[in-house]
Amino acid sequence: MLSSTTISTRHLLPAAKLNRDRFEESSNGKLMLTAKAAVRYAKLGEIGISYMGGVYNKFQDDGLRLDDQRRVDVWAVDFNTTLPVVKTYIVGEYAFVKVDVAPQIGQQFGEHQRGGFVDIVQPVLRRNMFGFQQAVLNVALRLETLDWNKGRFVETNGRIGDEFNAIVPAISFRPTQQTVFRVNYRFEKQRDIFNNPAAKSGGIQIGISSYF
Repeated sequence: MLSSTTISTRHLLPAAKLNRDRFEESSNGKLMLTAKAAVRYAKLGEIGISYMGGVYNKFQDDGLRLDDQRRVDVWAVDFNTTLPVVKTYIVGEYAFVKVDVAPQIGQQFGEHQRGGFVDIVQPVLRRNMFGFQQAVLNVALRLETLDWNKGRFVETNGRIGDEFNAIVPAISFRPTQQTVFRVNYRFEKQRDIFNNPAAKSGGIQIGISSYF
C-alpha cells in the first residue's frame, strides 16, 4: 500500500499505483480497513470523516521474520456547502497521515504527513449561451497545502521542510451540469527537506471534464 520512490525520496501513497501486481498479490497478507461516515443538513451542507489503515510492509517471507509489522493510518475530513442567495459552492478536504517508520530509515521518510485543499466556485452568469440552455460561467479559487514531513530534525531540532503550497484562480464554463471547461493559472511554492527558500513556479492549465 505504502511506497517510496528514488525520485521523491519520501513516503508516497500514490506511488502504490505503479505496482502492476497490487490487485493480484498482497505483500504481507494483511487486510486494509477503510470506512467513512457523513452528516448532511440541507441548509448547511455536508461534512464527512473517513479512515484507511493497516499494515503496509512485508514483515516476513516464508516464515522468516524480516521486520516488525508497521502501520499506516490515514484520517480525512471533508465538507461541501452552497451559500444561499449568492450560490457560492465551497468544497474542501484535509487529511492526516501517520506512518510507522523503521528507525534505520532516514528522516526524509516522515512519520507524519498532512495536507488539504479548498475550492471556492462563484457563478457570475447564468443564461442561454452558445445554444446551451441555462449555461453557467464561474470564477473559482483553489487553495492547496501539503506537508510531506511534519516534524523536526533529531540532530538540530530545526523544522523539517518538504512542503508544498499552491493558489489557483480559474474561470470555468459549464454548458450543462455534466460538462465543464476550465482555465487555471497555477502558482505554487515548494520547499525542500532542509527548508531552503521556496522554489516558485507558475503556469496555465486548460481542461475539460464530462460525465455520461
